[in-house]
Amino acid sequence: MRVEFIVDGQPIGKARPRVTRTVTFTPKRTSQYEELVRYAATSNFEGYFEKGCALDVKIIAYFGVPKSYTKKRRENCLAGIELPTKKPDIDNIGKIVLDGMNPKLRKNKQLHKMVEVMRGIYQDDQQVTYLTVKKRYADRARVEVRVKEDEGK
Repeated sequence: MRVEFIVDGQPIGKARPRVTRTVTFTPKRTSQYEELVRYAATSNFEGYFEKGCALDVKIIAYFGVPKSYTKKRRENCLAGIELPTKKPDIDNIGKIVLDGMNPKLRKNKQLHKMVEVMRGIYQDDQQVTYLTVKKRYADRARVEVRVKEDEGK
């Protein structure tokens, strides 16, 4: 089983949770991007990777070339000679995409347990046994994701 999908727009990294005196919460921008990833993943994939299934995930984050770059520098970026060494960090891109493919859970106060509000493509991102994340430049900013079962190479 295999799923591939694209999340359009500039890649975003996972932000740290914010803590106040009374509550801990995830920043709105992070939550919205996770929702976008979840929507893109589930709209292209009708199935579901079972709980014990080991997964191989490949993520390529394409950044738009800044308009301030010269023509020569722009060509180098698109040819792969110059790579994006800017924020967000590569590990935060991986975290937000992996968390976005998890099912969305909410606490049900009557049942005293977590219930699934929106399905993901797997039970939990702990199933990922092989992860590749790359940052590149392109004309169109996007994140390409491929998830498949890990055969244990």
